[in-house]
Amino acid sequence: MSTTPYVISALVIVGAACTAGLTTPEKERTDPNALVCELHISNTTRGVTLRAEARSQRAVEGHYELAIDQRSGAGRATIRQGGPFALQAGERATLSQSDLAGRARDLDAELTLRAGGQVKTCRAAAL
Repeated sequence: MSTTPYVISALVIVGAACTAGLTTPEKERTDPNALVCELHISNTTRGVTLRAEARSQRAVEGHYELAIDQRSGAGRATIRQGGPFALQAGERATLSQSDLAGRARDLDAELTLRAGGQVKTCRAAAL
């Protein structure tokens, strides 16, 4: 069993919309050199928005990989994308934002960041 599990943020429900995000372990919040990844999934009136973000307290350049798996009555779709990113010290950046038909509970997503000798992965499982 891992000693540093990711803590899933509380699911907030407001009317028909809900948002889920991943937070990071305490060590990463206090480490000034930590590279942090976050996935946010929101229900919208037309489907789901998935936003992949990176942040760092120091300037870094790196590469990201995002995998999204979506299930529906019609089958399954997998989206894979990636590319370079650069963050200034203290910056938070949206690396990708996808608007998808369907429901948040039908999505699984994984974001991996590689920068400055660090590799960080965060996941958002079906709600």
